[in-house]
Amino acid sequence: MKVIDKIKEVSIEDKVVFSFEFFPPKIEDGVDTMLDKMDQMVSHSPSFCDITWSVGGSTADLTLDIANKMQNMIYVETMMHLTCTNMPVEKIDHALDTIKSYGIQNVLAFRGDPPHGYEKFVKTEGGFACALDLVKHMREKYGDYFGIMIAGYPG
Repeated sequence: MKVIDKIKEVSIEDKVVFSFEFFPPKIEDGVDTMLDKMDQMVSHSPSFCDITWSVGGSTADLTLDIANKMQNMIYVETMMHLTCTNMPVEKIDHALDTIKSYGIQNVLAFRGDPPHGYEKFVKTEGGFACALDLVKHMREKYGDYFGIMIAGYPG
């Protein structure tokens, strides 16, 4: 289910909409601990939970694995962050195809922070310059399958 539909559903019931955000652990052993804590927190019935994406997808496989477990083992509506930083379109499409195969319909699209060692954002060759370009690509390739939220600011 798309997060916007969950928000509408909860709002109609005059309940509070809230969510939890999780960060992939820095060490592999931290995943089980995080999933245990997540399972406990989900007992409070958040509308959804989201998992962050590192700059350039350095923890991409871990993020994708956690997103799958959130959606399909913990059974909480999941939203995955996705950034443009150091991400050519092939990596972005891999991430989107993967979460789609997991039944995840929600993405929080960011341009992302500048790559490490840079003061300003640098577009990756074959990538996107801003979240708007990422959103346009998602709509062109995936239609309205994904509920897309953005974090943006005026240029």
